[in-house]
Amino acid sequence: MINLHNHTTWSDGYLTPQQLADAAVAAGLTHVGITDHYRTNKLGRSGKYVDLPQLLDYIVELRLLAKWYAKEIKVLVGLEIDFSARTQLEPLLTSQLLNQLDYVLFEYVADAEWYGHSLDKLLTIRPQITVPVGLAHNPLARNFELLLEAEDLVAILEDHAIFVELCPARRNAVFAPDGRPVLPYRYPTAYNEALWQAFSRSQVLFSIGNDAHHSTAEIGMVGDAWEFLREHGLLDRLVTEHFWK
Repeated sequence: MINLHNHTTWSDGYLTPQQLADAAVAAGLTHVGITDHYRTNKLGRSGKYVDLPQLLDYIVELRLLAKWYAKEIKVLVGLEIDFSARTQLEPLLTSQLLNQLDYVLFEYVADAEWYGHSLDKLLTIRPQITVPVGLAHNPLARNFELLLEAEDLVAILEDHAIFVELCPARRNAVFAPDGRPVLPYRYPTAYNEALWQAFSRSQVLFSIGNDAHHSTAEIGMVGDAWEFLREHGLLDRLVTEHFWK
């Protein structure tokens, strides 16, 4: 059981890294990831993000935390990047600090509602990042149905080693055609069905992350995503089965 998308007091989370790790141990997780927000104008007024001058300190603190908890749980060091014009990416890429992380999550890729950059733009910078790269809480069916055939999208993700996060947090639900809020990976459309059929024939990896911000109770709320992957026979494709075992 894993939760690789969590925020702490390094950005806009309410828990310290140690409190988050304690909650993950209590929830019986095997892996927990800390993925605080990199600097974005979305959080500009609050200043609750990891800025470039702080990033090395962030990495060092979390690496020490990982050593402290090594006998209880694997603590992984990640970062969530707002993939839009709200983020200045070039200084971050030039610093090479991304490659000292365990993985990177990009949110809002091809998400028109959040003015996200295109998937093509992500592909142009992907070769500069040597650690695993994933799409954070992306409603794939909503964002890509008019852009790419399902099989083509899956092929691109596979070719460029981009994993897909399943986020069971209700705040990331989308509205189904009948008006019901539904988790994106359970979105009941022909495109989503074709998407998951294509995933089952691919080697694309998956993560589970609850995008936790507020309480210890959130940390262990990953069961629906885990069950969905089990239903589709994809638990062996968890990114943690291929890295950080």
